[in-house]
Amino acid sequence: MKALMYTGIGNLEIQHIKKPDGPYLVRVIGCGICGTDLKTFTVGHHFFKPPTILGHEFVAQLVQVPNTSSHAVGDTVVVAPYFECGECTSCRSGLPQLCSDKHYVSSGAFCEYVALPDDYEAGIIPLPDGTDALVFTLVEPLACVLNGIDQLRMRPSSTALVIGGGPMGVLFALYFQDIGVPVTVVEPNAYRRALIRGWGIECIEPTEADYSRHDQIIITVNQAALIADAVRHVANGGTVLAFSGLKRHDTFEADGYAIHYRQVTVTGCSGFALSHFQNAYSMIAANPAHYEKLITHRLPLEEGLEAFTMLKAGNAFKILLQP
Repeated sequence: MKALMYTGIGNLEIQHIKKPDGPYLVRVIGCGICGTDLKTFTVGHHFFKPPTILGHEFVAQLVQVPNTSSHAVGDTVVVAPYFECGECTSCRSGLPQLCSDKHYVSSGAFCEYVALPDDYEAGIIPLPDGTDALVFTLVEPLACVLNGIDQLRMRPSSTALVIGGGPMGVLFALYFQDIGVPVTVVEPNAYRRALIRGWGIECIEPTEADYSRHDQIIITVNQAALIADAVRHVANGGTVLAFSGLKRHDTFEADGYAIHYRQVTVTGCSGFALSHFQNAYSMIAANPAHYEKLITHRLPLEEGLEAFTMLKAGNAFKILLQP
């Protein structure tokens, strides 16, 4: 099969490799490029050693299913790249997103086919007829957003400030817009600001941000210093969510006065649970046009290197690659 192989920092190439086999086999229809993919391409990642296939935000068509499956060959589906075991300490403690024994797909999805193990029934959701299947590539990133939302202390009067107008920051903003919570996005890139404003979302330059007007601040940029600023200036009783991944040794100074006397909370999140994935699917299925605007480019797999370069330059939001 054809695959876009990550062969080292800054390098991607089309290779022809053996088609996988497994109890479930899916033909990839489209896969989104996520922030982790871009980070791996740009600076490397300890989880993804080259040569390997990246990509985990994908929709596909089932071409092989086990006899015990409720799914059928030909079904168009969105596939969770992983889901929790339900039995480990984290799962039993109500933290399935931190599961220590997750079920995984066989490989990344920047390719033509992906195999799934026989215990993957719960990680497959059939898509409704009459909608563009590719919008459901946003289910996985929206699931991560919903995990982040669960960490906030929202109130009926809450207003949100999202630091960073990249794809994940905009997904937060689209979510808040969808449920009627006032939201402002902070983004230095003029191209992105113009698009975000065009979607009816307030979007400002960093110099215009007033943290004190908001009690929910979401940091979608991996700069630890931004967390310290947000804790210091967020509204009383506010929550600061460190959403973007930080390096293991990154630190920031926490304003003790804000935490103690103003009851400010700082928290983080990583990944998603299967319930987040299912809820994200339902939200997109109910309002696909609202979320589909985030997808600015759909390109063939052969243009993968150009797509990653475009994202690195900040000249796109979500790019989908199609085999």
